[in-house]
Amino acid sequence: MIRNTSRQDTKIEAVPVWKNKKVLKASVFASLTVAFLAWGVGAWHKTGSVDSTLSLSRINIAQVERGDLIRDLVVQGQVVAANSPTLFSPAQGIVKFAVKAGDIVEEGQLLAAVDSPELSNQLAQENAQLNQLTVNLQRQKIQAKRQQMENRQKADLAKVNLTAAKRELRRAELSMEKQIISRLDFEKTKDDMSRAQLEYAQAVQNAELEKESLSFETRNLELQVSQQKLQVQEKERRVRELNIVSPVKGTVGSLSVAQRSAVPANAPLITVVDLTSFELEARVPENYADDLGISMAVAINLGGKELAGEITAISPEVINSQVVARVRFTKEQPKKLRQNLRLTARILLENRNNVLLVKRGGFLDQSGGNHVFRLNNEQQAERVSIQIGALGLKQVEIVSGLQEGDTIITSSSEELENAQLVALTD
Repeated sequence: MIRNTSRQDTKIEAVPVWKNKKVLKASVFASLTVAFLAWGVGAWHKTGSVDSTLSLSRINIAQVERGDLIRDLVVQGQVVAANSPTLFSPAQGIVKFAVKAGDIVEEGQLLAAVDSPELSNQLAQENAQLNQLTVNLQRQKIQAKRQQMENRQKADLAKVNLTAAKRELRRAELSMEKQIISRLDFEKTKDDMSRAQLEYAQAVQNAELEKESLSFETRNLELQVSQQKLQVQEKERRVRELNIVSPVKGTVGSLSVAQRSAVPANAPLITVVDLTSFELEARVPENYADDLGISMAVAINLGGKELAGEITAISPEVINSQVVARVRFTKEQPKKLRQNLRLTARILLENRNNVLLVKRGGFLDQSGGNHVFRLNNEQQAERVSIQIGALGLKQVEIVSGLQEGDTIITSSSEELENAQLVALTD
């Protein structure tokens, strides 16, 4: 036989790969390397243009929806009396109060009295003048009656003389026919007749003129008496006003002077607060002044309960960058209201129906309402420009830039300051 190398070969048994430690280590290392490279490539593709990374637990998100927006304004105000008249001294004198500050008073109740000797003296003088004019009027009426009687007597005598003259004329005519008297006597009789007629006519006219004159004088005195009565009534009214009574049912607010003080005319004495009529005096920032209007609805918060009200007056001037609006309760006034009680009110400026809305958040202050970050399906938030409309207490109107169903970041964050695309992590 020819010698070969079969004696030199050694048979080696096959070992499984999973039992081969070197091969196993190499395989595992290769697999991890490939996986890491694949993850790195994917992450690079996914976040290659991301400007920042932000955790979802650090932000607030909200969905854009369609609904009705109530544009309102929350203001602070204090309760004031709608009717709190201040009573003044009607004349110079000494004041004596019948009540104290804080007393409950009824309408028509005596509050104070002013002792004014000067006004009392003026009333006495006016009464004396009225009495004098009244006496003069009565005297004038008596004089008028006497004068009219005398004038009537004169007219009657003239009529008697006229009758006698007519009778003498008829006798003279008969005598003239019989040639008993001369022509000269007959002419004299006719002259007497003419004179009697003239005297009677003048007596009647003088009586009428004298009657008119007397009536005029009497009427003049009557007017003077009427005028003087008005003067007396005015003085009596002023004297009655020395007793100061309450114009409303309420409470005494304050006394402006001390008891039994000497006060001039028209000096403030006492203030009465009407407890049945309260209003809310709300201070509104001046940039909302143009949005306010008379009869605008207001929701007043009293002890957690909203009460309906409306604006009744708006101050025309701006004080400390604010305007003052008066609000009254449209329904029954609540009980236990107190002067200067501080309340919160919500002025309903506008109501917009069927608009895009989103919850208010810090994004308004951070971006000025010019842009937001909208979430997409790849757990990223991209910056989009928007236009906002009316601002409500809890919501803001979206005019353009977003659609119904979009989800945005409503909170503010430093990472969102200058970013265009933000990656979101759990």
